Amino acid sequence: MFSVLDNLRKITLAIYICIFILTIFVILQLFARADLPIKAISIKGQYQHIEQDQVDLIASDYIVGNFFSVDLSRTRNAFKRLTWVREASIRRNWPDTLEVTIEEHKAIARWGKIGLVNNYGEIFNAATQEELPIFFGQDQHVKEITDKYVEMNKILGKELMQVGTINLSERLSWEITTNNQMRVILGKHKIINKLNLFTDNYQTILAELKNRIEYVDLRYKDGFAVKKLNENSFIKTQEKSTL
Repeated sequence: MFSVLDNLRKITLAIYICIFILTIFVILQLFARADLPIKAISIKGQYQHIEQDQVDLIASDYIVGNFFSVDLSRTRNAFKRLTWVREASIRRNWPDTLEVTIEEHKAIARWGKIGLVNNYGEIFNAATQEELPIFFGQDQHVKEITDKYVEMNKILGKELMQVGTINLSERLSWEITTNNQMRVILGKHKIINKLNLFTDNYQTILAELKNRIEYVDLRYKDGFAVKKLNENSFIKTQEKSTL
């Protein structure tokens, strides 16, 4: 008796499961066949470099299907391939719109002659006419260079200067040129401390020489040397160390 009831319960449960699966399948098919075309793409976020013709091209080449069947992942990847797009997210907005949220790259520097660097310390390839500082170094050090660039600009800002170029050599030695064309050699270690020393002495020692300085060498312990343009003499404040 109990065995028959158990079998009936199992059969009933199996029927309900089949009905549920069939219902879901039918609903999905109806949605897939429904005449609900995508009529608009809404772009959100702060952006300057995305053009309407780029959006139109993605709409014509990548948005296939209707409101329910459109492949959001494929569309998102199409937006991410735009040169100035760092990140993109996409969602449906009933009844006929795709809403795309864009995060653009914010270029803070050029990466040598081959690309740009964003504020996250990432290299990307795009074109711009904007006047930007230039970073030189190996790709694996771009994040470190970006972080140091931010710190250096804060320090140089005390004397109304900015970084013009940063060069991190293969031997991990740092050198910068300021936006007023002053070359500053920092060496390998304690470069932020050395740059603070540079700005602390700028007004008292360097300001009156700024247009006649070939370079400032900070590879000294608690001091620096100044090489004047077209002269063999140096102004030294400390014996050179191996820093």
